[in-house]
Amino acid sequence: MTTKEVTEKFLKIRDQLIQRDFKNLNESQRQAVLKGKGPQMVIAGPGSGKTHVIMHRLLYLMTYGPVYHTNLIPQGITKNDLEIIKEKPESAQARSLLYSFAVRPENILVISFTKAAADEMKTRFSFLASQHKLDYGKVTFSTFHALFFRILRSVYGYSLKEILEENEKRIIFRQIAEALKIEFEDEEEFISELQNEISLIKNDLIDISYYNSMILPSEQFKNFYLTYDSYKRKNNKIDFDDMLYDCYDLLKTNNKVLDFWRNKFKYILIDEFQDISKVQYELIKLLAAPDNNLFIVGDDDQSIYKFRGARPEFLLNFPEDFKNAGKVILNINYRSTKKIVLASNKVISKNKKRFEKKITGIHDEGADIVLIQSEDIENEALHIVEWIQSLTRKELAYKDIAVIFRANLQARALVDIMFDLNIPFCLKDEIRNIYEHWIAKDLMAYLRLSLDDYDNESIERILNKPKRYISKGLIFEAKKKKGNLLDSLYYLPGIRGWQLEKLDELKFHLSRLKKKAPEEAIAYIRKNIGYDDYILEYASYKNIGTRGLMEVLDEIMEGAKSFKNCTDWLRHIGKLEEEIKKGKKRGVGQNDGVVLSTMHGAKGLEFEAVCIAGAVDGIIPHYKSQGISGLEEERRLFYVAMTRAKKYLALSTVKKRYEEEVKPSCFIEDLKEDLKAK
Repeated sequence: MTTKEVTEKFLKIRDQLIQRDFKNLNESQRQAVLKGKGPQMVIAGPGSGKTHVIMHRLLYLMTYGPVYHTNLIPQGITKNDLEIIKEKPESAQARSLLYSFAVRPENILVISFTKAAADEMKTRFSFLASQHKLDYGKVTFSTFHALFFRILRSVYGYSLKEILEENEKRIIFRQIAEALKIEFEDEEEFISELQNEISLIKNDLIDISYYNSMILPSEQFKNFYLTYDSYKRKNNKIDFDDMLYDCYDLLKTNNKVLDFWRNKFKYILIDEFQDISKVQYELIKLLAAPDNNLFIVGDDDQSIYKFRGARPEFLLNFPEDFKNAGKVILNINYRSTKKIVLASNKVISKNKKRFEKKITGIHDEGADIVLIQSEDIENEALHIVEWIQSLTRKELAYKDIAVIFRANLQARALVDIMFDLNIPFCLKDEIRNIYEHWIAKDLMAYLRLSLDDYDNESIERILNKPKRYISKGLIFEAKKKKGNLLDSLYYLPGIRGWQLEKLDELKFHLSRLKKKAPEEAIAYIRKNIGYDDYILEYASYKNIGTRGLMEVLDEIMEGAKSFKNCTDWLRHIGKLEEEIKKGKKRGVGQNDGVVLSTMHGAKGLEFEAVCIAGAVDGIIPHYKSQGISGLEEERRLFYVAMTRAKKYLALSTVKKRYEEEVKPSCFIEDLKEDLKAK
């Protein structure tokens, strides 16, 4: 045989073996995995096997390699070699020839957004690699933060002790707020919102001079931001956002460092690319150039983290940024029934800014999608529980069922009824117990104080809510005395007559509260004592909307309806808090209960059955969503929630929220023909 004939034979056998090794992939998956060099964009619909594709892309890179040319065929290959390759492809000699174009494992980088996802990828690939007798140990599985901290550490010598831990960061934020005399009601909420805004600035590469804060006046926010940055510089500390921002600055200005890491990671694979932020994208573009061996997997229809700087535009513009990029759509849903797939397609197809795609299902038609219609929130919770119990009678376990909602607030009614009926449940970590909200704590303080006028902690909490103009100095002096704080204030030398009148008025109100049922008592606190006016004044001072705060008040009041006295209601809240803490300690994977999650928190999960609760206008789409882009993000959220379901899907609406009539979500309206009323 001539050299040309041997070469052609070799390539033919190689192609046959590639087809054999990747025969379990569907056509679009195989097209993605067997892509040659250069950029490749894989649009992966829900349940389409995206992790499976990444694993096999890795396998392909480490075995056959991404490309071959006749001039790269191993020199000296003989007819005998061809026979060995054909007859004994697993032999050491055959593999050394077949894998002559393979990418070295130390030159491969796989990026996920969370450590858990990166660890899962590594575990899954270790199993696949062992089947093919591959040494995968030098492949880098990493998160963005871990990767960019590694790069920073290589230059600046950072160690883990320089990274600000979350609890340490919270303490620093509190200290800066106190130093700048910034007042806030709820420390956890205030600090979380500040962290989110500062994170957005770093992730979006925004100049602080042009940023308008949503939680503080612009100048006050800027002072906070600069004070925090100054603290980090003085103490040689960095936080997780700095890892990205500082690394971008380093690679943009230091070609020597950039070249080192480019040569290190010649092939980059990224999962969940739709969640990438601007700074992450710019960093990846720097690292991947000039060869751009970039394999990205994501779904523009599942881009739901705009508040963190993620936007579908980065995925949508990928073909423009990388002109020769390949594009493959994984359009087979292996997760859901055909009815769920068709309905979710109908919803998301209304979005204009997206890649056109038609997801198809491989399963049976499946059960009808149920529409649960209820009078109000409490009624809805009861109907959802009835739906859950009907599924458990079909031998579904509680842990296979999820109730998903748009806003944290919506969990309250479900938690209450499940607790009362002894149905096990688990709240995802991102959901905050409404009774931990500062407004709830204020209301409970009033009620506790009405039952026990020696509850000095409650007195101090509500003394100036609404304002009674009792200064911190007077409170400090009164606390020095033993006994009832309220009485101690009466006998202070500095107390004025008009202040005593305010205290008399408070005592009168507390005596009235003692005799009322919880719902009536809260209504009294809001209207007669003036707590609603206090909230309006607070919102005006903070320059924030009042609707969200008023909804917290309404939701708490709604939860108090079924209790006849305040003692029972407060006891119920205490027991509920303990149950929620136990569930969160165990975590979703270790619970046997129904999973309660927000739409954001449910992404990446799947369940046999899903109910989307509170699907009404103003909730989903949320009243804060603005313009076409806001509506499209809300639709993507709804789509993500729908596509978590494998077999059973229910959508739930109410006629009234807090005594006001509401309309079903426009997304429900899009599905009228596909729903079966319950």
